[in-house]
Amino acid sequence: MTKRKILSLTSSLGAVALTASLATAAPAGATLAPVWDHLSFPYGYIESEKQLKELNDVAALSGTQAWAVGQVRMEGWPNPPAGVVCPDLFRWNGQTWVNDRPDITCRGALTSVSAAAANDVWATGSTIAYHWNGTAWTLTPYPTEQNTPFYLDDVAAVGGTAFAVGRSYQSSSEVSTAGVIRWDGTAWRKMSLPPLAGNTDLSAVHALAPDDVWAVGTTNRYGPSTDAHTLVLHWDGRTWTRLPDPPKEALVETALDAVAARPGEVWAAGQRTTYEANGISVKKREAFAMRWNGSAWTVTPTPATTGWYGSSITSLAWKGTEVWAGGSGQDDDTARSVGVLLRWNGTAWQQAPKPPLLDDYRIKQLGAVPGGGLWATGYGTRETDEHAKGQFLARVTG
Repeated sequence: MTKRKILSLTSSLGAVALTASLATAAPAGATLAPVWDHLSFPYGYIESEKQLKELNDVAALSGTQAWAVGQVRMEGWPNPPAGVVCPDLFRWNGQTWVNDRPDITCRGALTSVSAAAANDVWATGSTIAYHWNGTAWTLTPYPTEQNTPFYLDDVAAVGGTAFAVGRSYQSSSEVSTAGVIRWDGTAWRKMSLPPLAGNTDLSAVHALAPDDVWAVGTTNRYGPSTDAHTLVLHWDGRTWTRLPDPPKEALVETALDAVAARPGEVWAAGQRTTYEANGISVKKREAFAMRWNGSAWTVTPTPATTGWYGSSITSLAWKGTEVWAGGSGQDDDTARSVGVLLRWNGTAWQQAPKPPLLDDYRIKQLGAVPGGGLWATGYGTRETDEHAKGQFLARVTG
């Protein structure tokens, strides 16, 4: 598998085309360098005292079709009551982001979005799932139980079906159990998973085809310190199979929150925490990434910030044939946020060019644009104005 500004400002604040000032012509045959050609703040820059707004995920079908989801927390009179969270959604029409909230009810935040076709888009939150059929958004119920509710963390749409992952939670025993549900065209159905011991969850899913789906999460994320470790499952069209984990190190816990796959290659990422000898005090936290080549995992070090606060990777996405990783961290000396944006060059992770933001940005999610390019969503401040900060959407091409 996670993750507030005013809604209406002038268009000069809402979207800025950066192509002309940033892009330069490349010689014929040369590989184009990545260029951030769009940056917008759909909620503007000013934080409202009445509403807290946040963007959580973004998905694209093409250069002219994309969706971003998030939430609006209402704080006060008249309606809804204070503290209620409402789903929010924006649609990219090729030129600007347009608000397209699925309905006016406040059922909770939208935290994940996935698009398989112009008439097949899914947006989910912890307890909600909406489907776009090209004309309207429809709320779709899914299997859950009152005493053991099932919470959704991520969704992947592919080939007329969809897979949503998360965890069920039994409050009486405080047990969390990883789960997957699948849309069969008319309803969500619970899927059978291999036996999983301890507390488990699934936090991210990537579907290459209806019979080729990858899901990642963590075992014992909610247990004692040092116990958490990786969990990776694969669906082959018939059964879910658990892949072997990388070796578990003493005094180290590893949590997975992101996955990206293509034929013959799978990436999973999150955070690794190393503890002192007492098994309680944190020694360091660092971004974690590992690669599956079809037979074994290889852990790949990253140049992201390491320290007591450290950093984590919250999203992976393909930019063409190159995998990118996004997340955030915090500097131990200044306690300031530090953005994490990396690209794999074939042999090692290296820093990727960041959007035109100050260094204290945070990447929440990346969304691949078929044919090349990426969308990124998160929180940041324009390089040219330290007061221009808020929830952003940015696009990289090249």
